[in-house]
Amino acid sequence: MPKKTIQLSDHFTYSRLLRFVLPCIGTMLFTSIYGIVDGLCVSNFVGKTAFAAVNLIMPLPMLLGTIGFMLGTGGSAIVGITLGEGDQKKADRYFTMFLLAALVSVSVLAVLGIVFLRPIAVLLGAKGELLDYALRYGRILMVSLLSTIAAAIAGTFAAIGLYAMSRRRRAIVNSVNNIPMMNADIVTGVSLCLLFVVFFNGWGAFAGWVNSWQSAVVLPERLTMGFGTLLIAHVCFNIPYVILSVGPKLRQMDRNLIDAAQDLGCTWMQAFWRVVIPEIKPGIVSGALTAFTMSVDDFIISYFTAGTSASTLAMTIYGMTKKRVSPEINAISTLLFVTVLVLLAIINLRDSHAARREHHAAVSAAPGGPVKPHRRPNKLLRRVAAGAMACALVAVLVVTGHSVQSERVVNVCSWGEYIDEELITQFEEETGIRVNYQTAESNEALYSLIKMGGADFDVIVPSDYMIARLIEEDMLAELDYSHIPNFDLIDDTYKNLSYDPENKYTVPYAWGTLGIIYNTTMVSGPITSWDAMFDPQYAGQVLMINNSRDALAAALLDLGYSINTTDPGQLEEAFNLLKNAKDSGVYQAFVMDEVFQKMEGGNAAIAMYYAGDYLTMLENNEDLAFVIPEEGSNWFVDAMCVLKDTQHMAEAEEWINFIASTSSNLANMDYIWYASPNREALEQYPAYYQEVNEEELDPEIFQIMAPPAETLDRCEIYENLPKETLKLYDRLWTRLGV
Repeated sequence: MPKKTIQLSDHFTYSRLLRFVLPCIGTMLFTSIYGIVDGLCVSNFVGKTAFAAVNLIMPLPMLLGTIGFMLGTGGSAIVGITLGEGDQKKADRYFTMFLLAALVSVSVLAVLGIVFLRPIAVLLGAKGELLDYALRYGRILMVSLLSTIAAAIAGTFAAIGLYAMSRRRRAIVNSVNNIPMMNADIVTGVSLCLLFVVFFNGWGAFAGWVNSWQSAVVLPERLTMGFGTLLIAHVCFNIPYVILSVGPKLRQMDRNLIDAAQDLGCTWMQAFWRVVIPEIKPGIVSGALTAFTMSVDDFIISYFTAGTSASTLAMTIYGMTKKRVSPEINAISTLLFVTVLVLLAIINLRDSHAARREHHAAVSAAPGGPVKPHRRPNKLLRRVAAGAMACALVAVLVVTGHSVQSERVVNVCSWGEYIDEELITQFEEETGIRVNYQTAESNEALYSLIKMGGADFDVIVPSDYMIARLIEEDMLAELDYSHIPNFDLIDDTYKNLSYDPENKYTVPYAWGTLGIIYNTTMVSGPITSWDAMFDPQYAGQVLMINNSRDALAAALLDLGYSINTTDPGQLEEAFNLLKNAKDSGVYQAFVMDEVFQKMEGGNAAIAMYYAGDYLTMLENNEDLAFVIPEEGSNWFVDAMCVLKDTQHMAEAEEWINFIASTSSNLANMDYIWYASPNREALEQYPAYYQEVNEEELDPEIFQIMAPPAETLDRCEIYENLPKETLKLYDRLWTRLGV
């Protein structure tokens, strides 16, 4: 006997009513329990600050969600009633109206949210690290919403344009459209970055020319990457996904429908809104959801187009992984993954539901009849919507322009996990200067980003040899040391070094050494020589550093040569030593940040890496040991510099002076495990460590952090090599095939 369906018209007893609402009760209970468990996991693993930031900023996207819920529930009811009455066309018209209302209202609120995101967060009580997290969470949601709306509109019209083309032309344009989806994201990201850089350069020349013959409207001569370029990039790479979703729906549509509608008295615009849009709306919704998913999840394209002031959640996670994949990162990444998974599920369910509806309509629909004339869309509503969007745009321009002119800010680029973040909060509270802190993967990556104009950093923290290269290419500004009195606290050992012999451009930040890390339980005895990095007895257990300068330095030192040699024969000999070891299977991998997990987990026996990072690994694996080999090694200095085209010189020097202070250096040493060039901080650190950690500092650990003079005498600082030698390094590294 078939199971009877419960209907609202039935007479209900308590048991029937409970059975009717039980699925809803179960869903709400599951959602509530999930929310509680999720909150506990985030607060315990990510930390209370990040968890508080999520809850603090959540009302803002929930405001947008409220509009969606209101239009979705109320609109669904109206559309459902109309469908029940058998008026498909009217239901389609209602759906289109609700969709447009949602797009307009969400667009306006999203734009206003972007403009007033920071003031709202401050008003709610956020400051310091909490404010930074809140802005990052809110920014990615706003970028994703706006880029989704723009991409959905542009992609829909583009798909319709493609639909009207001949098959051959459509195939050509589709091939171009598919390029962003087929290419690696890094190609798209770099291409967009170069496009923005070329445009900015052209704009600078144009603005200078315009300003030279008139003064009524002064155009800014320097544009930089930021939220605008990030949004444009997201729209650009999302459009192909919308076209991919809308195109099949257009091909399924009967081409004669538009002609028939126009023959019955519709204008082309009426036919578009009342015939085309209802037919392709499942594709539009699916494309929009896909675009939103891609936008939330994107890192690579955002990395190349966001500039210094528009970091996203994915970029934050990347900065956290500079040292290791910690439980905090796993928790955040899991939340991001779950969000993307839910969105993908919604996309698939939506498509499935739309397909069932189309099949049902095809089976049950009566033979075609005349198209009922409809009223024109409400002109007043469209005018109000257009006016609201125009006001929002004006507000963006006015508020953003005022913010750019009035807010004090400094844009800093350093390495991941290379600063105690409490120092950033302290600096902002003491000075009122906002710090945009970004990270770079390597000196070479930082150089490329600056060289091609893809960043507007003020303060950078490169290593010694890269500083020399930047000075040689006239990319650094001379510092006014009268504004940096804490420079007097820097020990003379770290002044007038080869990379800045006259001390015009730099203030040392930290220093350390390069050596060999090894697991004492996985080697035959204590390691003392660079020979271990090329020894076949450790085949498959050695991690070579993924950096051409350092990797070749190990081979040069093992052969008895200087790490600064320019002799092509010596470099070729070092390359052969390195290549033979690679080809014979000595190396498990060439690594950078991956070294943390591999050495801490006992997955490799030997690695070439930095002393400060070894001390971080030692906290998680006491079997590790560190040695500066008897042949010598590299000792390096990372220093703070200011780029020549900075727009915030005063703020940059104020930041440098703050970081150079004794208190800042003590906090940094305890956080990053690298030695301070500040002589007071270096002397006071053992006592500071004992006070903070309530235990004495092991003298052996302190000697690894800050090696004595006799150890440094065996080491060399990297010098900036001639261009011909640098090109030879590039060719050798390419031949190595890493």
